Amino acid sequence: MSVAGNESHAQPAESHGVVVGVDGSEPSRAALDWAAQAAVHRGVGLTVLYAMSMPLIATPFGHPTRVTPTPEVADRASTLLNSAVEHVKTAHPHLSVHTQLSEIEPAPAMLAAAKHADLVVVGSRGHGGAASLFLGSVSVRLASHAACPVVVVPPDSTTLHQPRGRVVVGVDGSAASATALRFALEEAALRDADLTALRAWQPAVPFDPMELAAVEYTVDRESLVARATKYVHTIVEEARSEATRSVPVHVVMVEEHPAQALLTESHTADLIVVGSRGRGGFRGLLLGSVSQAVLHHAAVPVMVTRADVESAHEAEPPSE
Repeated sequence: MSVAGNESHAQPAESHGVVVGVDGSEPSRAALDWAAQAAVHRGVGLTVLYAMSMPLIATPFGHPTRVTPTPEVADRASTLLNSAVEHVKTAHPHLSVHTQLSEIEPAPAMLAAAKHADLVVVGSRGHGGAASLFLGSVSVRLASHAACPVVVVPPDSTTLHQPRGRVVVGVDGSAASATALRFALEEAALRDADLTALRAWQPAVPFDPMELAAVEYTVDRESLVARATKYVHTIVEEARSEATRSVPVHVVMVEEHPAQALLTESHTADLIVVGSRGRGGFRGLLLGSVSQAVLHHAAVPVMVTRADVESAHEAEPPSE
């Protein structure tokens, strides 16, 4: 792995900060702007990473090796990184910016960088194919497996330059949502914003359609909402720290699918925060229907957090 850029040195492995992936596209420029502001808020450095995706070649009786970049390819990569650094420095002249040039593919390169980062940022669309294809190949993989929170920034997000002062987090009682709540509180504190803790619920639907009418009469919605609201207030207070003690929190209860409820609330928000159980394997790859739906359709940046390792085997939260 080589280093390029007018800061001359890549961030050392033991340091922490914000890492952003760039590829020269407009969407990655949006991610770069968001990441730079996030680094300023946190008082940490910014690492701008470009992955060249050099192809592997087979060797007789040996392991595959990567093609060495030609001087022309290396120069283009260096120019791209230099341009990114200059762009950031224009807006944030005092921000410490480092560059990292990788020969491997974007997802594994950023996953490796995430091991030593506080936050990883990526655009929701890049060069080569439809938005959903790029999102599936890079962003979802990062959100599922990164060792730190991942923020996916849509290309047309206006919240960076027109902040709304509002962060939205989905809570459902699981360890994953508890982690998301803690990070959401921290993000709101950093932005001097309010936090909306959203609890979306749907009554159980009986298998027998003839029972549906009876369910409408037996479900005490007012009591259900009151208990759930009290519960959300309780877990919010448990999640607070000294740094987030004064963050204004508004609890919203909605009888709606969680993904749709989060997307609706995001229309007046700067950021959506969701939790990923991130247990690896097939489930980790799928990320979860709610998180994945929000990633694909949100018009504002989405932060995906992973539950703590010690909570990776928690039981599913009880249904309403």
